[in-house]
Amino acid sequence: MDGGNNIDPTGTIKSRALKFPKDGTYLTGKVRGLLRSGDYEKELTAAALKATRADDRVLDLGCGLGFVAGMIAKRRNVEAIFGYDGNPNLLTYAEAMLATNGISNVTLTHAVLGKRKSSVPFYVRAPFAGSSLLAQEGGDGTEIQVDMINVKTATNAHKPTVVICDIEGGEADLFDDMPLKGVRQVVVKLHPSHIGHDGMMGLFKAMGQANLAYDPRISAGRIVGFSAE
Repeated sequence: MDGGNNIDPTGTIKSRALKFPKDGTYLTGKVRGLLRSGDYEKELTAAALKATRADDRVLDLGCGLGFVAGMIAKRRNVEAIFGYDGNPNLLTYAEAMLATNGISNVTLTHAVLGKRKSSVPFYVRAPFAGSSLLAQEGGDGTEIQVDMINVKTATNAHKPTVVICDIEGGEADLFDDMPLKGVRQVVVKLHPSHIGHDGMMGLFKAMGQANLAYDPRISAGRIVGFSAE
């Protein structure tokens, strides 16, 4: 893995509406600078806030530090947020951050969603944003095993009205199997270098088949939004 967390409960970094406990693993260098300037996940957060309303149920895939989930919880009176990530130590940090901010309506799960229930390789990398299910040439990072939960089972259980997805290339085919009935908005951070032209085409096709159209109001660059309205 990428090392345990050395979380300092007495020191925090303020970033917009959130406080982030200092630690020796994740809040270093560039990440600290982006948090302090308010630029951390700026585009994805802006899209997520535009997409969510009071009483929404949000499925947050690739929740990372918990920044987007935390911002939604602080700025929108949502019913619940369900976050998934394959990096266990990162989730430990995210849980500490949410607790520091008194956020109680976010449930984090160490797992990924996919076609079938199984155990799959997950590659933990530094910086942590590069961690994913995708092996890279050269074998960088540390391979761990992570539970894969059937995407249909998880989605039907959570009944999300909004889906936010930043899963480093896994977006290419995940939505082929995700039941999107009842989902009003989907926000996806694209990773074109991983999914290529065919993956982009497949993603837009899956959205179209679910009657979700490209929404320019919440889209910017690699952040694309889809709406049922």
